[in-house]
Amino acid sequence: MPETPTQPTQFGAVAPLYDTLMQGVPYTAWLLYLQQLLGVWKAQPRTVLDLACGTGNVTELLYHEGYHVVGVDIAPDMITQARAKAETNNYSIPYHIQDAAELNLDKQRFDLCVSLFDSLNYILAPDRLAMAFQKVFAHLHTGGLFIFDLNSDFALKNNFFDQDNIHSNEPLKYDWQSTYYPKTNLCKVDMQFAYAEESGEIVQFKEVHWQYAYSSEQVVQMLTEAGFSLYEMYQAYTLRAPKPTADRIFYVAKKTG
Repeated sequence: MPETPTQPTQFGAVAPLYDTLMQGVPYTAWLLYLQQLLGVWKAQPRTVLDLACGTGNVTELLYHEGYHVVGVDIAPDMITQARAKAETNNYSIPYHIQDAAELNLDKQRFDLCVSLFDSLNYILAPDRLAMAFQKVFAHLHTGGLFIFDLNSDFALKNNFFDQDNIHSNEPLKYDWQSTYYPKTNLCKVDMQFAYAEESGEIVQFKEVHWQYAYSSEQVVQMLTEAGFSLYEMYQAYTLRAPKPTADRIFYVAKKTG
């Protein structure tokens, strides 16, 4: 049985380089898919909570779409980057450092909560994810939606995290190797990074990331117990039901009256 780190190393050293790492991610396409889901659910939100917002890339896109948006993330270094970007660009986006399972934004309520890029897989205990769902439910207006995605248990069990770009021309090189532990449903990802400073010196560092492989049955049960009575699952970036081999699953849940 692997030992889950009490002081996770993820999203620390990589935080200042995170936007470089993610520069190939089609954020605009993710936003279009999010808007497609909103259309299917006939939702027109005005206020949005971006939970596990990272450095605020999606948060800023939502801001540009005219939503009143708030960002929350557990990683202080990531929020530091998000706040710096907002200040530089004069964006009025509040950012908070909070654990999703202990979310507390006073009396703020939202029409929509999003949590993207498999962020909730980083909650390593099912009871903590259940608590996060309860907190989201409490922070939604009646009729509000909760949209999030997870790496499927199929993906984590089959080493979909294994990847590298060491033969590319990207400024930040990485090599990721994963290990899945079936007895605990935990996936450990050893991440090696390297980049060149202006002087030409090569800087190397590593982070160890952990994710939990949640089954769809677990997720649906947690949503139900949190109070969500309407929900649907989608194969990533489609409106189809997920296949057994889906690597990423989107969930939409509604807080009904």
